[in-house]
Amino acid sequence: MNKQKRYLWIIVALVIIAAIPVVLFLKKYYDNRYVLDDQYFTVVPLDYDITPYRDEIGDRVTDYTLTCYNAEGESRELSFAVLIDAHGSDLYPPGTFIRVDMSKQLVIGRRAIDKTTIPPKAIEMIETNFVPSTAATLREYAEERLDRLPRKNAPHLTGTSAKATGTTLWFTYTFDNNAKEAAEEAAELLDPVFNAQFRTDKQAFEELTSLTLEIILEDGSEIFTQKYETIIEFDYEKR
Repeated sequence: MNKQKRYLWIIVALVIIAAIPVVLFLKKYYDNRYVLDDQYFTVVPLDYDITPYRDEIGDRVTDYTLTCYNAEGESRELSFAVLIDAHGSDLYPPGTFIRVDMSKQLVIGRRAIDKTTIPPKAIEMIETNFVPSTAATLREYAEERLDRLPRKNAPHLTGTSAKATGTTLWFTYTFDNNAKEAAEEAAELLDPVFNAQFRTDKQAFEELTSLTLEIILEDGSEIFTQKYETIIEFDYEKR
């Protein structure tokens, strides 16, 4: 082997040696951020306000910060944001059980799950801290829900009401007469929320056939009325 080739191999070897720490650093960085480290489980509290807001580009977003538990029952407060589509299909209404996948540093996945798939120690901790509905009838449920209607970021909201009419739950938001634009914005934000909420309300009361969301002004002017009666099934994970 001549000197030129020998020098070339030496340079290649030095480059490889120098690259090893960089490769190891990048692998550790990737593993810490994007490789599953543990799974946590939780349920959205019944009084959790899931009212969305507009992000900087105008999309509807809901933030969640929830106490979660792993299979050993160890707790951790986790936060994530959900981008809401027109039907609220990715929204987690109060009462929804969720699995949150964590790397060492980040939430890397989350999905609605069936309660029966949650590890025993985790569900024990969840049920210890979760206050369930005490309603025995749709009328009682409507009164209970009145205390936890979504109402975040609504300074012009002057009143809310909830009632049961037959097998329909009827929710009304009343806005100041001078706040028509705010009422219209509330309609756009709340529409997918109530669409999604029907899923969990239907699970609570089989006789429930629909939800109705009504947004009006104090003078009775109708801004928005929508009836929700089509169940969008959760993609529950059974395995």
